[in-house]
Amino acid sequence: MITEPTALLRHMMLGRAVEDAIGRISGHYHPARGEEGVIAGSFAALNDNDYGLPHYRGATIASLTRGADVRRSLAGILGKITGYTRGRQRGDFVGRFAPNFFGLFSGTLGPSLGYATGAALSCKLDGGGRAAMVTFGDGTSNSGLLYECLNMASMLNLPVVFVCQNNQYAVSMPAARSIGGGALAARARAFGIEALDVDGNDVTAVNDAVHTALERARAGQGATFVHALTYRVSGHWASDTCAYRDPAESVAWQERDPVAMLQNRLVRSGAMTQAGVDAMTATSEAEVAAAMELALADPLPDASEVTPEIDAYAESAQSVLSAKEHA
Repeated sequence: MITEPTALLRHMMLGRAVEDAIGRISGHYHPARGEEGVIAGSFAALNDNDYGLPHYRGATIASLTRGADVRRSLAGILGKITGYTRGRQRGDFVGRFAPNFFGLFSGTLGPSLGYATGAALSCKLDGGGRAAMVTFGDGTSNSGLLYECLNMASMLNLPVVFVCQNNQYAVSMPAARSIGGGALAARARAFGIEALDVDGNDVTAVNDAVHTALERARAGQGATFVHALTYRVSGHWASDTCAYRDPAESVAWQERDPVAMLQNRLVRSGAMTQAGVDAMTATSEAEVAAAMELALADPLPDASEVTPEIDAYAESAQSVLSAKEHA
């Protein structure tokens, strides 16, 4: 668990530097610029033995916040053998699978909600004082699976935290035109679930809210729905020109940039100097530049690297089935 503001700033800045580097070489990457407060704030609140399931947007930042290596993360996005998936998976999430961290490996949005609810049931059954947390966007909030999961979480009093990373756009569709009934938090309250709204661009506010929600969950007090309002400053993907929205809207939200907001607050409070902020920026950018240089030079996998571990998993599964048949 991470709560120190300077550490939260470091994670946001490192994540932004990584995404900027990716965006320069891949126009298909889905950047999370402007949303780092929700992502870093939420995933920093987890304990190592909690389950974390990120939204596809910002999944790399979430993975880095949970301790992933920069070079291996970049190598994974590039499909290199040095990545966590050894080139078997290319996409916005190619981070490590531990501790208890599950990515989104398809373009179908919503399954992570079910995974998190199932993980929460596992946490409750094992009685170990653990919890699960899942982040998802405003577009995914219209998925029917969310309401099945909210109902199950309420009925079974599951230790799960649902964090809606509301960046106000589902590709080009504004949330105001796709979400009926007003406040998203009200939907969760209809199931008898604790729900709250938080400023998604204030990373410490997000961190506090999610930390409190996870503590409730671990203590057996049930699920919480956290609605974090933020803004997708970048396009839906790196090459998206955002012709569907008013540029003035984006400019206004950039004035509430979560990284700059925390930097300014720390300098004003005396917790950091401007020189310290500049040094952190330079260090993050240098670390990412060095990691990207190595990742670009890393080899792609050959055919012999594709199936060995997959075959091993298949053999393991077959062994389990055989044992059950002869039990």
